[in-house]
Amino acid sequence: MEIEQMLILLDEWVLEKKGKSLDFVEKEIIRLSWLDVDYADMNISNYSPNYVERRLAQGLWNLVSEVIGEGKKVTKKTSKLAMEEAIKKRSHPKAPGREMTLFDAAKEANNRGLKLKQAGQLIEARKNFELAIKINPDNAVTYYNQALMYEEAGKVDRAMELYQDAAFLGLAAAYCKLGRLYIIEYKDLRKSVEKIVLGLKLVKAEKVENDKIVKAGLLTYLGWAWKEQGCYEEALDNLQEAIKLRSDRGLTYGIMAQVYENLGNDAEVVKAWKHCLEYANSDEPDEDVYIGKARQRLKQLGGSN
Repeated sequence: MEIEQMLILLDEWVLEKKGKSLDFVEKEIIRLSWLDVDYADMNISNYSPNYVERRLAQGLWNLVSEVIGEGKKVTKKTSKLAMEEAIKKRSHPKAPGREMTLFDAAKEANNRGLKLKQAGQLIEARKNFELAIKINPDNAVTYYNQALMYEEAGKVDRAMELYQDAAFLGLAAAYCKLGRLYIIEYKDLRKSVEKIVLGLKLVKAEKVENDKIVKAGLLTYLGWAWKEQGCYEEALDNLQEAIKLRSDRGLTYGIMAQVYENLGNDAEVVKAWKHCLEYANSDEPDEDVYIGKARQRLKQLGGSN
């Protein structure tokens, strides 16, 4: 394994164990040690070789020992061997004979970020997501997961940036989120439609179940955007198509009920509001709002159970 790959993995392990990353000087000492450069020949900006050896290196090797030493002291001379051994041990239970790759490391950092996010440890979750992106900047899922975290924390502008990164890398679900936020947060219906149409192009084939769910979501938000613009026939077409793909989402029925009301189809209005109540999940912010709307409208229409 090349030193740059090793540094990425070691940085990940340090972050995991100590909650901080290696700084530039620490990485440079490790890099030069890997190349068997003597302390006297280490040319690190703003630091004399003597200071590097006597002050910086001592603390660094103590840190590395704690992270990968497994009870043994790691020194400049033993650091390369210690890191190579750490790779072999931490590659399990992967396929025999296969070293941990950068993609493995990025995936593990992303998964840790998800677990930390679920546990409410948002600072550590962010660090792991950022590490995953640093290792593999082309992984759309990590941008998406980090965006979810920022959106839930109310940092919508930052979430939008990350959803856009994920969308640029081809993740259709990110276009779904962009379409929704352009409706709800920015009131930019033209932009919402633009993003949703791009997302629909990615899932046109509907090859797997997840594609169907994402496409249903895109069509639901497209229907919502058309409704807000008064294009009720277009809205209804998209909402009906969404229900064909996913018939158990309360939000879709709620938006459809409002469309039917504007079209004057009273019989379908009651059916749609009832389906909205049947399937809506109060843990979902959009659907929680529509639960209230459904109860109110059914009471007014005399169609409550």
